[in-house]
Amino acid sequence: MAAVTSVAAFAYIAFQVLAANEGGIGIVSARVNQAKLAAAADGGIELAVHAVANPDRGARWSLDGRPHEVDFADDELTIVLEDERGKAPLAGLNDAQSRALFAGGGATGDRLGALVTEFRDWQTQEDANGVPSPETSGTPVRHGPIRTVGELIGLKDMDPALLARIAPAVTVFFEENGPFLPEHASPLALATMNADIEEGPPPDQGQRGADQPIERPVEELAPDDNLQGRTVTVRVTARDRGGAQTHRMAIIELTGDSNRPYWVRYTE
Repeated sequence: MAAVTSVAAFAYIAFQVLAANEGGIGIVSARVNQAKLAAAADGGIELAVHAVANPDRGARWSLDGRPHEVDFADDELTIVLEDERGKAPLAGLNDAQSRALFAGGGATGDRLGALVTEFRDWQTQEDANGVPSPETSGTPVRHGPIRTVGELIGLKDMDPALLARIAPAVTVFFEENGPFLPEHASPLALATMNADIEEGPPPDQGQRGADQPIERPVEELAPDDNLQGRTVTVRVTARDRGGAQTHRMAIIELTGDSNRPYWVRYTE
């Protein structure tokens, strides 16, 4: 935390010198403020790692997606932790599960069927019967696994609104460190993982509003949980008193090593 605060202080000094030399007080002030918010957001990632791995059960943060409000260097941080094991792994979804996912996000009719086909072809050149797909003329759409959820925007029938609705329910960082955990999952992730081979989501799943709050039981990690290899999404929003804000998102892998408690797997 001291290092993060020092970075913000040096940024402030540097920009003030620039302002004195060039006279761009207003522009420099905005840049200083943004640098300070960015440093605070980065500090929020560090705070989250410490809180989720805290050996004191009473002080440990949960992985249930509930927001944590923190004051940091005169800024306000909202920090959310999401367990990647509570999300549907994109690489492992079959046709029924992908149909449940897209239907839960609001896709219907011909578009829904097209998305399921496009998702399959996104990863393979063959259909479910091992026959080369006519849409790709036997050539895979991409070479290798999906590396980020955002890549789904490349599907022909995907749009930003649908992607925004399904993105929180899926992951490419499920890893091999344990099974899917339904107690950490959103309704859409649950519907996707539980999809029957013949049908998509359960009744009314597709009717759930995108902004409707997700009700989850209060959950905390057990004291003896092994955090080594656990992948967690940390989302931080930093706001100052004037209303300006910035965001950070990082997917981290907890190591269980106090000297280097986590690896960063992905950032936005």
